[in-house]
Amino acid sequence: MKALRIPEASPGKAAYDELVTGQGTIRYHWQGLLSVVRSLPDGGFAGRVERARQQLIEGGATGAATPDGAAPVEAWALEGLPLIVSPSDWRVLEDGLAQRARLLDALLADVYGPQRLLAERVLPPALLQANPHFLRPCHSPGTPPPKRHLVTYAADVVHMPDGSWAVLADYTQAPAGAGYALHIRRTLARALPEAFRAVAVREIGPFYEQWRETLAELAPAGGGNPLVALLTAGPYAQTYVEQVFLARALGMTLVEGADLTVRTEGVALKTLEGLKHVDVLLRRLDSAYCDPLELRADSSLGVTGLLGAARCGSVSVANALGSGAIETPALAPFLPGLARRLLGEELQLPAVDVWWLGEKPALDHALAQFDSLIFRPAFDTAHKTHAVPAAGGSDPRALYDRVRARPADWVAQHRLAPSMAPAWTADGLRPEPLVLRLFAIARDDGYMVMPGGVARTPAADPLTQPGRLDGQLRDIWVLAEDDADVVIPSTARFQRLAIQRGVDLQSRIADNLFWLGRYTERLDNTARLIRAALSRLALGPMGPRDQAELRQLTRALADMGLISASEAMAPPDSVLLIQTLTRFTGDGRPIAEILRAIKRLAASTRDRLSADMIATLDALLGAVTRRLAQARGDVDRLLAALGDLIRFVATFAGLSQENVTRGSGWRFLDIGRRLERAYFTCRGVLSPFTQTPMVWESAMRLALELCDSTITYRTRYLGALEPAPTLDLVLLDDSNPRAVAFQLHAIHHHLDELGRATGSAVAFPATQHVGALHDAVMLFARDERAWRHEGLALAQLRHALDRLENGLGQLSDELTRHYFSLVPAAHALGQPTA
Repeated sequence: MKALRIPEASPGKAAYDELVTGQGTIRYHWQGLLSVVRSLPDGGFAGRVERARQQLIEGGATGAATPDGAAPVEAWALEGLPLIVSPSDWRVLEDGLAQRARLLDALLADVYGPQRLLAERVLPPALLQANPHFLRPCHSPGTPPPKRHLVTYAADVVHMPDGSWAVLADYTQAPAGAGYALHIRRTLARALPEAFRAVAVREIGPFYEQWRETLAELAPAGGGNPLVALLTAGPYAQTYVEQVFLARALGMTLVEGADLTVRTEGVALKTLEGLKHVDVLLRRLDSAYCDPLELRADSSLGVTGLLGAARCGSVSVANALGSGAIETPALAPFLPGLARRLLGEELQLPAVDVWWLGEKPALDHALAQFDSLIFRPAFDTAHKTHAVPAAGGSDPRALYDRVRARPADWVAQHRLAPSMAPAWTADGLRPEPLVLRLFAIARDDGYMVMPGGVARTPAADPLTQPGRLDGQLRDIWVLAEDDADVVIPSTARFQRLAIQRGVDLQSRIADNLFWLGRYTERLDNTARLIRAALSRLALGPMGPRDQAELRQLTRALADMGLISASEAMAPPDSVLLIQTLTRFTGDGRPIAEILRAIKRLAASTRDRLSADMIATLDALLGAVTRRLAQARGDVDRLLAALGDLIRFVATFAGLSQENVTRGSGWRFLDIGRRLERAYFTCRGVLSPFTQTPMVWESAMRLALELCDSTITYRTRYLGALEPAPTLDLVLLDDSNPRAVAFQLHAIHHHLDELGRATGSAVAFPATQHVGALHDAVMLFARDERAWRHEGLALAQLRHALDRLENGLGQLSDELTRHYFSLVPAAHALGQPTA
């Protein structure tokens, strides 16, 4: 087949204007939106858009998490003006994309099946044999093919200077952006309700309903209520937040490779309640990384044995593994002929002018126009920067030699002039280039195209980084035409699902929630200790009482591993101690490390937290991090920032109590908080009590302050400080949410409930620990001479606290072994020898 297609027109034509006609008039389909914008008071539209942008930022929609826990990198920003597409233009796009998806699905079925196109020389062998994204283990003509190779499809589309539409890139691997499309639409609907009332915009909700039905129909067993999961690369993937949005919209479980395992019956999800069979995987992970056994051995993201499970039909993978092989731009010149061969139709929506240099006529022509063309690697579908302007490179001759040496590895094309659409600025409307990302989903009679999508103003030349969702993103509004967007729902809508209260929680998520609870409480404890020490330094000259309390606080900080022993021994009014406490928040110091851990864990559990919790976490974490950075070295500002940290933890705890269902996830979150609080009280708050009774008066004041129990004590006992009432309040009082007994009883209750929910319990002798603490406290209620001089009470208190510390550490290890790592208990093999 001859694929050479040399564009006759010069690439210098003026870009198509989406808003204004050639006669300088506003296109009719934009007039409704612009009239709404004009009707708003001065600054009204700008204010609405700014609030919408702020909502997206606070919700973390525009950012991508980083492995070091630093502030999310802002990947894109919202453009408030949507792109308006007329019904006539949309008919062209809808029909063309649906046909293109059918064509690519048929092509995948052939290249991973009988390969007739290669045998008949319709398709050059080099397009597969030299393509690293063609996965030979996925080529198994002797096994039943998948129900559908191409389930989800996306394409980047541009409006050409002559008004026609052309495809810039096809996405058949794991198309991204559909989650953003829905989230941006909902955000704009809240910000500009007048526009949606005035402009007849087609709904995109039915597209996601069809998507859910399609995925359910892919289940190997068919019918019922199949378990469908979205396979992600994890929280550090560039579009992880978008994947969270999509999983919620489709009502599916978001999983990582570590959450899954392959058994004889297929792929299973590791949950607290055991292994749950997975019927369908919607993957957002490149094929090569999906199975380290047969595909890419160095991948830690996939599931060992997934390809074998898919091959035998026990799980359906959408899109089918290996589908990224046809994303190559080298395929574009062959698609018109393939459409006639596979579909018996003419291709309705062509690609932008591009030709593959594996054919000699195309190579000769490209080399003759070398200085005016852009050369792109033919098989680089990683979507990195790979447009190479010959004249702009540091060594054009080197590029020329590379192309001549391996021409089949390259494609060439002219520079692209995408259409221009209005963008809102403080100075009015400004034209910006646009690329449209449109989506299609398979159904019984072909493909359904989403009547909308995401348009982007790329941060660079659209040929430089195709596939990236960066720069300015905007909604796409397709105007309704009569009843064009009416969708009749399926008649079989209800399946009479059995009522259940439990939730199949992944072990990884439970682990992350447990440590999120621990780290948030650890942040609170650390901030309270440092604040107590700094508040005494900030008073100016200290008396003997303040010096004694500060000495005990520094020892407690050392016992908690927050400062070194030498720093703790520094004189209370020394420069060394002041520097140690005021630099506590610097990089590499405990508070900064705790904040990074919280950010990492929050990113990993994003799909399990409510939108309010996510927004609160993102906003408050960003605010306190900035305040801590600004307060470095300034005692007063640092005290205020530490107060913000404590209030942040209180806000998070309140949201977790009010906004999280009392399921297994909430229990692990709360167990983490309770365990960390009990440990802090034993090790940090009560450490002065294990010292000589000479310091107990200041130790009692500090214990009440750090446990936020001073007011309660004064109310009960007026002003008299005694060891027994103090220890009772911070250790045994069930009505005090800071008391150790309160934490132990809560942990015991959670463990009982988890045992009932999962059928497997972890034992923790909470009653024994409370009893030992009670016996020790009662010794302090006797005559003062008995406990001040004999030392029995002090020794028993030390012993009870040490046992509890060890028990809490063992509980954390047992929870990890029993619920998170799922490691069985050790046992002997074989018979012992005599």
